Amino acid sequence: MSTKIKIPSRLEVVDYELFVDYNINVYIKRDDQIHPEISGNKWRKLNLNIEKYKERLYGGILTFGGAYSNHIHATAAIGRDLQIPTIGIIRGEELTSESNATLKAAAGAGMQLVFVNREEYSWRYERDYKELLRNKFGNVLVIEEGGANYLGVIGCTAIVSEIEMKPDYFILPAGTGTTTAGILMGIDQGKVISVPVFKKGDFIRDEIAELLTYSGLGEEEIAEKMTLLELETNCSFGGYGKFNQTLIDFINHIYAETGLKLDQIYTGKMFYALCERIKSGDIPSGSTVVAIHTGGLQGTSSIGDKLDFSV
Repeated sequence: MSTKIKIPSRLEVVDYELFVDYNINVYIKRDDQIHPEISGNKWRKLNLNIEKYKERLYGGILTFGGAYSNHIHATAAIGRDLQIPTIGIIRGEELTSESNATLKAAAGAGMQLVFVNREEYSWRYERDYKELLRNKFGNVLVIEEGGANYLGVIGCTAIVSEIEMKPDYFILPAGTGTTTAGILMGIDQGKVISVPVFKKGDFIRDEIAELLTYSGLGEEEIAEKMTLLELETNCSFGGYGKFNQTLIDFINHIYAETGLKLDQIYTGKMFYALCERIKSGDIPSGSTVVAIHTGGLQGTSSIGDKLDFSV
């Protein structure tokens, strides 16, 4: 992988008045600093997939994502850096490579963007559809949306192995649930608070359990791991890519108080959920929490005029 990769990522104390007032020790795992473009959990999930690509002599990488997909952005950047042809199947036939900064960056990095309607996009997990895509695009390595496969889960377990302490809680945002599954695989105690960024995000519990199945765990082991999972489904702010002034004000406030830059799609919602859980007492006094900064800050470019910082 690129020499720009910075692993292990830093673990920093978050000095914030709320945490002091409630006697909570909060650390943040700065996966956003792993790479300028291939940051956060995106690198974790793609790393082993790239090794597979190299070993099997594929002719390119094909993957899936929405209009604001950090995974698409990161895959395109990896393809550019390692001279790997990349193809992105993008949800939304009305979109173009000029629709937003994420798609512009992916196209600029050399990714071939293929825009499909939402019905066709829903076929992305079907074997026949993947074969159809291979017939069309050749000997490509097909990586699931968001890197949601076995190698993606295993790559995310490294987050835990890089942390010497055993916190009471991990907290992180969730899109596909892959990183959450990786954290669950990596721990043997404590709780994992997963914050789905989708409206009605309860479905992600089943997605996480299925990912653990892919990773070779038996039924009893999966059941045990799932007892460590807590979903926080009340902080989606209306759904994926949705936000309001309350979230924007919160993101600006956290930056002013701590210097942390958060985005409106993933990490802002995660940090908001953390603060709400602390204020409600769901995270009790004396607890130690590790928040995972999953990157994706390029997503703030669409709301740059609303933020007190730039990326």
